[in-house]
Amino acid sequence: MVERYRAKQEQCGTRGWPARAEVSEAMSSNMAVRSRSVFFSVRTAVVVTVLAIVAIWLAQGFNAADGYRLDGEFGLTARSVGSLPHIIAVPFLHVSVEHIESNTVPLTVTTFLVALDGLRRYAYVTAIIVLAGGLGYWLLGPSGVVMVGASGLIFGYLGYLVARGFFARSLWQAIWQLVLGVAVAVYYQWTLVLLYPSAEVNTMHISWQGHLTGLLAGIFGAIVLGRRPAAIEPPTTPTLPPDSRFPSPYA
Repeated sequence: MVERYRAKQEQCGTRGWPARAEVSEAMSSNMAVRSRSVFFSVRTAVVVTVLAIVAIWLAQGFNAADGYRLDGEFGLTARSVGSLPHIIAVPFLHVSVEHIESNTVPLTVTTFLVALDGLRRYAYVTAIIVLAGGLGYWLLGPSGVVMVGASGLIFGYLGYLVARGFFARSLWQAIWQLVLGVAVAVYYQWTLVLLYPSAEVNTMHISWQGHLTGLLAGIFGAIVLGRRPAAIEPPTTPTLPPDSRFPSPYA
């Protein structure tokens, strides 16, 4: 019995070291995969951000060259049924170079942060904000006033970034998303005055309704997407082969 146990110990010793090497190799492989995943996420976010900014500036170029006629034709007018399809055109139209310049930097920052969640999530968030926020302005905005500009989309992204951490599926994800959301909220806290009517807002002809409905649409997007069931992914850690496990001395 003793000899049999010692024989199995020796057999295990010759097989144990390759098993440890396999585990170490698997851990290194997982770290490499995570690094590539982070790199891919950042690269995707950069590409999406560049394309979005180029798109609104191209639209601005055509609009300015046409004497800003596109604002009147494709801007969103509250409670005008014929204006409803223009919801998707609103973020691409601006009334002046100063208008689009004031939106470019915050749109760049918020687009990049949202796109870090992946192309599909970015597309879902953007669609919810544009459609729900635009519909909200169409219902609540002042009659006869045409709204254009990407500020509603920007406020929607801000609402999503601040709220998404409350609906994260893991503790680590919740922590870093909440920290980022707080940082974004603190940095852009000065924009709160643009969410309600005031003499300054009226003087600058700012659509506080568009800002507010965009913000609420972003929060709504965080709730909806946060409650979607997570996709089931196969495990990344390989299972050790049976012959590399420590054999029982009573086998």
